[in-house]
Order: sequence, then C-alpha cells, then structure tokens
Amino acid sequence: MGEHFEPPLASLSLTHVYYNPDDRVSLICAWLALVPQALVVSYATLSIAQREVEVLLMFSGQLACEAVNWVLKRCFKQQRPKQMYGKGYGMPSSHAQFVAFFAVYFSLWVYLRARHLPTYERVLISVTSVIASVVVSMSRIYLSYHTRLQVACGYSVGVVFALAWFGFTTWLRVTTLGQTGSGWGLEALTGGRKLWDWLLWVTQIIYVKDLLADVDLVRWEWEVWNKARGGIVLEEGVRLLNEEKKRR
Repeated sequence: MGEHFEPPLASLSLTHVYYNPDDRVSLICAWLALVPQALVVSYATLSIAQREVEVLLMFSGQLACEAVNWVLKRCFKQQRPKQMYGKGYGMPSSHAQFVAFFAVYFSLWVYLRARHLPTYERVLISVTSVIASVVVSMSRIYLSYHTRLQVACGYSVGVVFALAWFGFTTWLRVTTLGQTGSGWGLEALTGGRKLWDWLLWVTQIIYVKDLLADVDLVRWEWEVWNKARGGIVLEEGVRLLNEEKKRR
C-alpha cells in the first residue's frame, strides 16, 4: 500500500498573534491586535442592521484604506523585525493604518456631523478614539510585529487617507454636481439629481437611509417602538422623527 501523504498544516494568520505568555502587557497587546477584526464585524453588523449611508461610506473608506496599504506594502517590500515570525511585509503597518483611519474619520464625523450630541460628548468620544488608536498602534511595536518607522508610516497614511475621505464625503453632501444645469454632462446619469440625492436614490433598493447625523437613532427607534405598543400610526412616527431633528 502506498504511503498516505499528509500536507503540512497552515496557520490562519488573520487571528494568529505571537506574544510572551509570561508578560501580561504582551497578552493585552495580543488582544489589541484583534481590534481591526472587531471593527470590521461592527461595520458589517451596522451596515446590515441600520442601512445608514454614513456607516456605509465610512466602511467603504476603511476598505479603500486597506487596499492602499496592500499596494504600499508591495511597493516598499520591507520586512518585519528579525525577531518576528509573522508573514508578509511590514511597511507600512496595516494595524496602525487601520485604526488611524477609523479614529480620525470617526472623530471628525462625531465632532462635525453628529449635531444631536452635546459638545462635551463629541469631544470625549473623539479624544478617546484617538488615544485608543495610538495604544493599538504602539502594541504592534511592543509585540515586535513592526518597527517604529513602520508604525509611524502606517499611522500617517491612515490619518491622511481619513482626512481625504472625510473631505470627499463632505463634498459629496454639498456639491450640486449632477443637478440639471450644473455641467460636466452628468445629468443623463443622475437624472438631474445632485450626487448625494442620486446616491440615496440608487441605494433605496436596499433601504439605505440618512438619519444618523440628524437624530439619536437609539432614542427615536425606542420611542417609535414604545408608541407602537399603544397602536402608533405612521403619521405619529413621522412626528416623532421631526421632533427629534429639532432637538439637535
């Protein structure tokens, strides 16, 4: 009988993290390495459950930022630190770039667009997000997955891309491009709608909405549900929504 061949086992490096079991800080850093995966799960959950255009735009920017990291790593082809057994190139750090994009974009969104939140909450959320992103980035150095330069470059790229993407989404909201008479010949594609209105029109097939920047969705949805227990009608739900918008 022929000898049975067993192929060598491989490790799923997406969640595989090396750390020092005798070092508690190293263990914490290993858990911090899973932050990007947790954020992707959160993105996907919110995208499916809420269908908010702001979430979908931020998620799209996050994925685009990851694509940029993939390209940059193959351009630089710089190895990880010698004491690290991880796979792939190290320049720039994808973890640092990921959390930097998330922290900067989310902070800008909360501070500039979440008008229903009080100022102190917006400041607190923004500062906490940035601090957390720095901690996650530094953990990559502590675990020897990246050099300081690789982390610094990754974080810088993430910040720049977040600023650019936030600027793009801000422009997308206010531009009259696509509207009848705006030029550039886009009227045939958009049907005379502004780009933002056209985006919402196209995505209505999957029930995408644009409420997150104007109302506290958690409170509004609870109020509608609570009223529904007493036989709420559609008009009452609209009234509650308009009242919530006035509170911002």
